[in-house]
Amino acid sequence: MRQMNTSIVAGLMIAAIAAVSTPLRAEELNGPYANIKTAPVTVTWQYSNDGGKTFSDKPLQGPPAGLDPRGQNVPVYPYAWKGTFEVADPAKVAGLYVRLFDGEADSRATICNGDLWSASGGWWKDLGFCPTLLDASVKFNGKDMPIAQGPILQFWVPLVGEIKKGANTVELRGNVYTFWQGKPAAALDIKMIAAEPQPTKINNGPVLGDFGEGYFTVACRTQLPADVTVEATPVEPAAAPVKATSAAAVWHRLRVEVPKGTTKLTYTISAKVAGYETKQGPFAVALPSNKEFSFIAFGGLEQQPGGGPLWKQQSKFLLEKVQPQFILNTGNLMEQESWSFQMEEAYSGPGAELLARVPTLISPCNRDNTGIFNELHCTPAADMYAHNWTKVMGPVRFIGIDANTEWAVGNGNHKWLEDVLKAANDKYIVVLSGYPGFASGINSKKLFGGRQVVREVIMPLLGKYKATVVLSSWDPIYERIEPTPDKGVTQIVTGCIGQKHWHKWDSRFGSHPFGPPGGNPRGTIGKVVAPDGREWVGYFLNRHYCQFTVKGDSLQMKAISIGGPAGEVDTRELKEMKVIDEKTFKPRQ
Repeated sequence: MRQMNTSIVAGLMIAAIAAVSTPLRAEELNGPYANIKTAPVTVTWQYSNDGGKTFSDKPLQGPPAGLDPRGQNVPVYPYAWKGTFEVADPAKVAGLYVRLFDGEADSRATICNGDLWSASGGWWKDLGFCPTLLDASVKFNGKDMPIAQGPILQFWVPLVGEIKKGANTVELRGNVYTFWQGKPAAALDIKMIAAEPQPTKINNGPVLGDFGEGYFTVACRTQLPADVTVEATPVEPAAAPVKATSAAAVWHRLRVEVPKGTTKLTYTISAKVAGYETKQGPFAVALPSNKEFSFIAFGGLEQQPGGGPLWKQQSKFLLEKVQPQFILNTGNLMEQESWSFQMEEAYSGPGAELLARVPTLISPCNRDNTGIFNELHCTPAADMYAHNWTKVMGPVRFIGIDANTEWAVGNGNHKWLEDVLKAANDKYIVVLSGYPGFASGINSKKLFGGRQVVREVIMPLLGKYKATVVLSSWDPIYERIEPTPDKGVTQIVTGCIGQKHWHKWDSRFGSHPFGPPGGNPRGTIGKVVAPDGREWVGYFLNRHYCQFTVKGDSLQMKAISIGGPAGEVDTRELKEMKVIDEKTFKPRQ
C-alpha cells in the first residue's frame, strides 16, 4: 500500500469541523496521473441540493425524490459543494484536485464543464461512467476557474489559481445526471488531493497548430499547474533564440514569434514546477514557403483506447516518407474524445513525433466538439480557438468551416463567408469542412445536421464564387465528386486513415445525384465518367491520405492508399501502395 506523503500533510492544517471528507482508498491516492505523488486534503464541506441556494453540513444521501433512470429523458438535478481548507505553507503544494465519488466500491463519477449532448458527442450511452456533474463550474478562492474551452469529462479536476496561506475555499456546482441504463447513485461525496512540488510530465503534446510568416503555435497539457516555455532557435537563416511563455496553467497555447524569413528552426518545450523542470525536444520544424509547398489531408482516425499502434506506425510513415510541410485534418478524430485520458493514449501519444514537428490545421466533425480537441489545435482564427477562419499561402486561400455552428442565410457566419469569398482574388480556394455536402458512405444515408448545412447553404455559396475544392471526413471512404456549378464545387471525402471501421458497404447508402451513373456500386470501384463528362471516384473502407503540391501557380492532388483495408489491423511495414486518384486543379477565373 502506498504511504501518505508527509511533506504535503505538513503543509496542510486539518480543520476540526464537522462534515469532513472521508479518507481516500490507497488506489485513489495516485489521483489524476499514476506517477504524480499526492495525499488527501482534509476539507470542511457544505452541501446543497438546490444548486447553491441553501447549504447544510449533511452530505448528500441518495438521489433526489422522483429520479427516473429509465431512458434519455432522465432529469438532472442542481447540486453544489462548498469547501474550506487550511494551508500552512503554499510552497509545499504544487497542485490541488477535486473529484466526486458515488459511494460505490469502484466509483466512476465524473465532472463535465459542458452540456450532456456535447460531452457525449451526441451519444448518451458514452456517459457510461455515472453519475456525471454536467455544466460544472468551479470557484477557487472566490474566482471563477475555467476548466477547458469546451466540454470535457474528467475524474479529477485541477484547481488552477493562487493557493493562499491560511484559509482557502473551493466551490463546485452543476447538474447531476445518472446514466440511462444504470442505477441512481447511492450518495455523492467529494474529495480533494494535493500534489507536492515535483517534475510534471508534458501530456497531450506538444502539438503544432497555425503557422505563418514569422510565427508558429504550440499547444500542450501539463499534469500539474506549471509555467511552460517554448524556446525556438532559427536555423535557416540562423538567428538568436526566442522564447514564448505560458504561466501557471495546465492547458498551454503559445504563439512563438520568429524573425520573418525563417524557413527552418528547432524548438524545445519546458515545464517548470517550483524548482523542477521537464524538457522535451529539440524538435526540427520547416516552416512552409509561400512559393512552393506541399501538404497532406486525411481524416477519420476514429481512434479508440488501445488503437494507437497503427496510428503510431502511420504517423511515422507520413513524417519520414511523405514529409509534408503541414497537415489538413478533416476531423472525426476520436470515438469518445470527451474523456480526458483518451486523447493522450490514442492520438497525441502515438502521433507525438509527427504532431510535434508538422503543423496541423483541423476542422471538427462528428464528436470533435470537446475541450481537448479545442485546446490542442490552435487555429488561424484571431483567438486561436474558432473553427471558422481564413488563411492565405501563395496562390491558395484556405478556409476553415465549422458546420456545427449556425449558418442560416444572412446570419453572421454566412455573411462572413460570403464577404471572404467575394473579396478573394486567389487562384485557388481550398475549404476544410469536417462534413461533406455529398458523400456515398453509410454515415451519409440521411441528410441532417452539419451535412445538411454544407449541402444546402455552404456548397451553393462556394459554387457561386468558384471555390476550388472542399475537403471533408465523416464517411470512411475516399470519394471525389464533381457537382454541377449551381450545387457547389469539387467535393473530396478523405475520411479513412483510421484504426478500425465497423461499416459494411451497401449500395443503398449515401445516394445522391452526383454519384456514379446507375447508382452507387458496392465496394471499391475506382473512376467512373458520366455522359456529361463529370468524374466520380470512389474507394470505400480503403485507408489513404491525399497529397497536395503547390508549385508556382499550379495545384496538384494525388490520393494514395496506405496499409491494408479498414477493419483489419495490418502490422506490416507501411508502404505507399498505389495512387488511387489524381487531379490538377484549374486556377479560378
